[in-house]
This record gives sequence, structure tokens and C-alpha cells, in this order.
Amino acid sequence: MDFALTETQTDLRAAARRYLGDRYPASRIAELSDAAGHDGGAWPELERQGWLDADLGMVELALLAEEGGRALHPAPWWATAGQALPVYAAAGVGLPGPATLADGSDTCRASRECDGWLLRGRVASVVDARAAAEIVVAARTGTGVALLGVRPDAPGLSRVERAGIDPLREVSDLELVRTPARLLVGSPSAEPLLASAGRRAVALLACEAVGVADRALELAVEYAGTRVQFDRPIGSYQAVGHLLADGYAELELARSLAYRAACALQDQAEDAGQALACAVHAAGQAATRVCETAIQVCGGIGVTWEFPVHRWYRRALWLEAFHAGRPDPLAALAEVVLG
Repeated sequence: MDFALTETQTDLRAAARRYLGDRYPASRIAELSDAAGHDGGAWPELERQGWLDADLGMVELALLAEEGGRALHPAPWWATAGQALPVYAAAGVGLPGPATLADGSDTCRASRECDGWLLRGRVASVVDARAAAEIVVAARTGTGVALLGVRPDAPGLSRVERAGIDPLREVSDLELVRTPARLLVGSPSAEPLLASAGRRAVALLACEAVGVADRALELAVEYAGTRVQFDRPIGSYQAVGHLLADGYAELELARSLAYRAACALQDQAEDAGQALACAVHAAGQAATRVCETAIQVCGGIGVTWEFPVHRWYRRALWLEAFHAGRPDPLAALAEVVLG
């Protein structure tokens, strides 16, 4: 069986890396990060390039997610393509623009009143809500879970921004008080769709973590090849070379597991849950450890604000915190394997 990327997939990855590299050099990422903002003008270009096409497969999305992690893509693409887009596709309606998903299935209620839907409740830790043209809210109804679209300027909706480790990945808490909404997907279809979108989003975050680790390792290798001590590049010393080699090995393992998970989800394989658990664990560890290795290899400059590696380390820590509130992937895997 051939597990290599197709020519089209290879071209997609090359085009994504070229676009992101040209638009977001390290100086631009630093500027946006320090301003705690998104690149609002990027959205039309993403639509033109097909990054939001509903027919993209999981492998293609995984490629885009990895390149997004490498570049710290400062646009709400993951929240839209990973979380919200499957809902709009299932509803048969067009994507309104940047979107995100707020899982209030345990904390929000939706009721039909006056020929419309009203939402009540709270949802914590909603990613990229400030940049969204519409927020998909999962809420309980009298018949089960439903998925409803809410405009960010809808009456009764208030948003509180939460300070986080990564200013390029904003998180908000939402409160809804008789907030009008439109029904996108009702019960009983909404609950399995919500679970499926969650698996898709987590798989893409694993691929994003691979991209974070890849870029951090690249920065460390570049520095180790140019920084000279005792008339030799520091990368020629075993203490440094072994660190970089270990980081490379961990990165490649994480990449293999992340793409295995993407393929398993795309094919709806029986072992998709196991594949996803392995990918989340390996990719999350690789992102954090490789960033820490990069900081160590770069020495004193590695901990300065001007040197860019700390921005990728922030994303790695954000990814770690995101998964911390979810079931432990290794525990889930052990439960599957041991029964």
C-alpha cells in the first residue's frame, strides 16, 4: 500500500508554505502577536485559494493545518474549517465567513418562541469568537442537542475575552440571554455531528502541533549551524547534535501518527479512535519538547523577546492547555485496548 502524498497533495502543501511564508515572515507574526490581533484581510484570499472548500479531505486539511502551525497562521482558519464548517455543510447552507463553534450542550438551552429560536446559558473557552462572522452554538432543546447559528452582534450576547498564553489564538467566554439564533442542524443529527466535528478539530490540532515542532526545530538547526564557539559551529558538538537528533526523531514519529489519524478519520476506520489518541499524545509532546530543545540549543538568545522561538513555544503550550480540559488520550486508548 502506498502511503506517499499524491502529486496534488504535494502541490497543495508547497503552495500553502509559499503563501504563508510570503505573507507571514517572523516580523509580521511578531507585529500581530504583540498587537493581539488577527490578520483580518486574509480571509478573502483563503476563500479564493480553496482553503475552506467543503470537499477537502482530511489529509488535505491536515497538510494545511501543519503549514498553519509552522507559520502560526494568524487567521481563524482552524476554528472555521475544523469546527464550524462540517455544521454548515450538513445544514446545506453557505459559510457566512469566519466562524467558530461553542459547545454549550451541557450549559445552554434553546427554545422555540415566536417563530424563532432563543438561546440562554453560558459557554466557556470559545476559540476565535471575536473574529467570527457567526458562532455555531450547541444547545439543549426539548428533544435533544441542536446546533444554532448566532451573530456576534445579536442582542443578549455578551463576550468576555480571556487572557491566554498565545495572543494569536484568542479565547472568549460567552453569555447568552434570550439571544436570537437560527437553527442549522436539529436533533437527532446534531449530537453525532458535534462529536464528529470535535474529532476532526482535534486531529487538525495534532497536525498543527507537528508544524509548530517542525518550525521550532528548523530555527534551532539554523542557529546551531551559524553560531560558532571555539572556531566550530555549535551544531558540530555532540551535546547539541544529539539534542537536535532526538527532536527530529520525536517530530517524525508525531508526523506519522498525525497523518495516520487523518487517514483513519477520512476512511472512517474502526481504529480511528486509537489513531487519534496516539496522534494527540505524540504531537502535543513533540511540540512542547522540540520548542524547549530549541530554546536550550539557542542558549541566552533563545529566551529573549526578540528571538522568535518563544512564539512557537506559546502555541505549543496553548495546545497543551486545550487538551488538558479533555479526556486523557492515553487513558482513552488504554480503555479501548484493554477493554
